[in-house]
Amino acid sequence: MSVSIKRWKLREFPPFGFASQLGFTPFHAHLLYNRGIRTAGDAELFLNSDERLLNDPRLLPDMDNAVARLRRAIEDGEHIGVFGDFDADGITGTALLLTALREFGLRVTPHIPHRVEDGHDLKPKAIRHLDEEGISLLITVDCGANAEDGVNEAVKLGIDTIITDHHSLADTWPAAHALINPRHPDSRYPFGELTGVGMAFKLIEALYEDMRLPRPEHLLEFVALGTVADVGALTGENRYLVKRGLEYINRTENPGIRALAAKARMKMGAIDTEALSFGIIPRLNVAGRLGSADISLELLTTERADRAQSLAGEIECQNLERQELTRQAVAEAEWQLEAKEELPNILIVKSPDWIVGVLGLIAGRLAENHYRPAIAVSMKEETSRASARSIPEFNIVEALRQNAHLFDQHGGHPQAAGFTIPTASLPKLEQNLERIAVERLDGHDLAPSLDIDCEVQLSAFTPQNFDFIQSLAPFGEGNPAPVFLTRAVRVLEARLVGTNRQHLKMRLGQRGTTISAIAFNQGHKVRETRRFIDVVYTVGLDTWGQYPRLQMTVQDLQAAV
Repeated sequence: MSVSIKRWKLREFPPFGFASQLGFTPFHAHLLYNRGIRTAGDAELFLNSDERLLNDPRLLPDMDNAVARLRRAIEDGEHIGVFGDFDADGITGTALLLTALREFGLRVTPHIPHRVEDGHDLKPKAIRHLDEEGISLLITVDCGANAEDGVNEAVKLGIDTIITDHHSLADTWPAAHALINPRHPDSRYPFGELTGVGMAFKLIEALYEDMRLPRPEHLLEFVALGTVADVGALTGENRYLVKRGLEYINRTENPGIRALAAKARMKMGAIDTEALSFGIIPRLNVAGRLGSADISLELLTTERADRAQSLAGEIECQNLERQELTRQAVAEAEWQLEAKEELPNILIVKSPDWIVGVLGLIAGRLAENHYRPAIAVSMKEETSRASARSIPEFNIVEALRQNAHLFDQHGGHPQAAGFTIPTASLPKLEQNLERIAVERLDGHDLAPSLDIDCEVQLSAFTPQNFDFIQSLAPFGEGNPAPVFLTRAVRVLEARLVGTNRQHLKMRLGQRGTTISAIAFNQGHKVRETRRFIDVVYTVGLDTWGQYPRLQMTVQDLQAAV
């Protein structure tokens, strides 16, 4: 397997006098400058990330109609259905609505489609099922904005539909009772980066406000989970929602979240966005990848600790199975690429044996390893399903739109998309995508870059400086953790760790300062650690032991010149 060599790029220095203008030390001011902060007022709001970041939910289109309809449903004791997508964003948004509406004493029936049997989005079949359950009002989460057939079926059966979605709208819209979407042309909402669970929260926030109840911040633990899972930008309003949501997660009484954290060996009180991304969210997603996401929804909404433990155990078994399936599939995909004379601008791999639930993981791993857009296809005799992951230089969903006539269904975001296609049309699609990729990527240096905040000595990480770095959190899309470069670091100890000895654990030193380091999936670089290295990294706390201690997470390293 070849892995792209990363380019190290030091970000620009702030202009002279910037630190004095802001009233911070040069080191702190430098980190703020790299996060788009230009004034003392911007810095104060960014660091406090308080309620001033919240926006009025009534600026969203159709919100008044939706709230009025919900008020009527509450007053009349109607039976409500909630239809959510099968990923973690949809699952958490569905859990949020179930929790909130049941607190009003309403009967609420959830429905999450099966990834393979039902596919994505609201379809007439699901509407008929919910009609048999006796619902009179349906709320969607993270889907529905383009589900004309499903909504038309609901209208025919006398079911009102409130759509909450954040995906791009097509040229025509479903005839829903309310269509709440920040991307709607009539939207006056100033923040366009809410995820599906964020949109569900804004609906409940508006309902609480209409009923003169305090903002339902206890629901923000769901918002934090879903926003991080959907790689929502952790800027603006999302910054407040996730930061506050993490506070609730770390003291949660939700049996399901506590059980998932225990399985992931996460310490309550020390859970951050990284812990969510690598520990809790993959487990929350796995049920929907391998089968039905209903088990994850039940886990988040059960009030029984014993049931939560049982469900978390089932999920843990599924997660181990998912890891092995992914490992085997990625190995086969890499073998397919190695058989090519040269690496193409877009990577397309196919197999009849891959399950749909791991396609996104395969494509993501290939895009990461080779820094090219990648598509993984589960190829069947009549119809094939695929997931795509891309790089900043290539808008994958736009490339798919240019081939819309070939698909049964397609959609997604610039960096992540998916489609269903007649298998007979696959060769034509591959030909078209390869042509588009050549047009758009030829001349680009297809290598990932590491944006480095600043070059420092290890002695820079005093308690005061480390606390300031932590104050910049939550970290994620749009607000990455600060990345540092330190040159000529002595390797005091280096060893391979992990089930397959794939990780590199080190102890590094420089001029009397020592720090432990972990380089995930970089065990192959152990030969470069014999004496002195240049290292690019982030810093955080290692909470595995009895006492937390400073640890660097290595992004890249090379032998010092």
